[in-house]
Amino acid sequence: MPLYLASQIVASRDIRDDLTDPFTTHTSEIAELLALTEEAFGDPALAGDSLNYVQLLSTLLSFEGVEGWGVHLDEVNGDEYEVSCPACFSENFVVFGELGHFSTADDMYFKRPPTDAIPLQPQDPATATGLLPRLHARALADGHPAVAGKLPYVFGYADCVHCGEHFSVPEAILARW
Repeated sequence: MPLYLASQIVASRDIRDDLTDPFTTHTSEIAELLALTEEAFGDPALAGDSLNYVQLLSTLLSFEGVEGWGVHLDEVNGDEYEVSCPACFSENFVVFGELGHFSTADDMYFKRPPTDAIPLQPQDPATATGLLPRLHARALADGHPAVAGKLPYVFGYADCVHCGEHFSVPEAILARW
């Protein structure tokens, strides 16, 4: 989808500096792309399935200038994020989806139940601040309850399988990239 590709360019850190910030140099074009993205949410061919829907959410966030999430929200479609523990820097898989909601160090968790799984602690969209309440409400309103159900875990908390450190999943996601 061309809008998605354009949003990834806009969100890319590789093109940003004081002289080439697209939000400064291409304000009207980005406003037009943002309007086209909102229009695309109404097209069932573009927003009818969860894969495309999450890409549209990513596109929207990129054109709004939401740092990091325009690029990294897509992993919601994969039901996992691989993140580093902020305390011990070991790798953890944060899993949310049909297999459950847990952190693990077992990269083969999808083939066999992990022995080290630690349940995730979701954030409540009703009491949360920041991006979660908005994305959660939008996904529900747009008819994507499965996407909405994953978001409290993506914006929630996990415990490191290696050292037990309790950490913020979104902070770990954004710190990785």
